[in-house]
Amino acid sequence: MPLIRKSIDIAASPQNVFDYATDSSTQPDWITFIREVEITSGDAKSEGTTDRCLFKLGPRAQTLDAVWTEYDPPRSFARKATSGPEMEGRMTFEPRDDGTYVEWTVDYRPPMGPLGALIDALFMNRLFQNEMEESLESLKARLEG
Repeated sequence: MPLIRKSIDIAASPQNVFDYATDSSTQPDWITFIREVEITSGDAKSEGTTDRCLFKLGPRAQTLDAVWTEYDPPRSFARKATSGPEMEGRMTFEPRDDGTYVEWTVDYRPPMGPLGALIDALFMNRLFQNEMEESLESLKARLEG
């Protein structure tokens, strides 16, 4: 599965960055490819919480159901798809003298077998990387603004 790793420094405390980044109500505001997120079970503050999001990466929107596999404030957050495209995402938040170093990884399997792998290599992987970079810049702007 392709792994994408992006990072950014944000001039805000790890707790503030963690709280904003993991709040499902704010994710459509800063994640460029997320259109909406709904908590489907759990308290939205612990492992085992489930959510459903509508995301658009490329030409069409898709629904993704996920379970939160890690919730360790203010250090890390991870979720794994349970339906929709096969993917796992994780964010870590490390304190720095002037704020927080955020690292975001996404590990995914392109749909459609060998054809999907070819499309991913030619187009989708770069698009996904660009969207993650833009999202992190948006997160930074919202928290530092």
